[in-house]
Amino acid sequence: MDIQIVGLSHRFGDKVIFQDFSLCLREGGLYGLTAPSGRGKTTLLRILLGLQKPDSAEISGGLRYSAVFQRDCLLPGQTPVEQLLYVRGGKRNRRECREFLAELLPGDSLEQPVEELSGGMQRRTAIARALWAESDCVLMDEPFIGLDPETLRHTMDFILAHRRSRTLLLSTHQKELLQDYGLEWITI
Repeated sequence: MDIQIVGLSHRFGDKVIFQDFSLCLREGGLYGLTAPSGRGKTTLLRILLGLQKPDSAEISGGLRYSAVFQRDCLLPGQTPVEQLLYVRGGKRNRRECREFLAELLPGDSLEQPVEELSGGMQRRTAIARALWAESDCVLMDEPFIGLDPETLRHTMDFILAHRRSRTLLLSTHQKELLQDYGLEWITI
């Protein structure tokens, strides 16, 4: 199902973030969202997720979203494997989770509490968790924060390999590193 946003208006106090903004994200599309800081990338994603109410808008509904936030929002005291088991309610087994995560993280990190992992490993755990979740659309807010260019490319390859034809919308300030991935760019 396409995601239709029609007539989005939103402000913070006197600051207008969106004024009669409209956008259509086609089902299964790959989208990059770019804009200078403070122009509404995070706000748009929060509105789509229902975490923020716009002043006005018509937004198509009925979709299941998974997300990566600028802060990783990982479950404290849980391992990367347990993060994945949590989002599917234990519907998959540990072996499947480990195999999935091993494509993105070193094997010796998979059973460590996330607090013991580097920031980059925590970030990749959050990305894997969003891709592991059952959803129709994956929203990623600055998913590559703290990743060096080589790890960014490896992570982007992982994202594309595991998005399962879902719509992908990611916001980034690193557009130049993602030019070869076939994203349709939206500037707000």
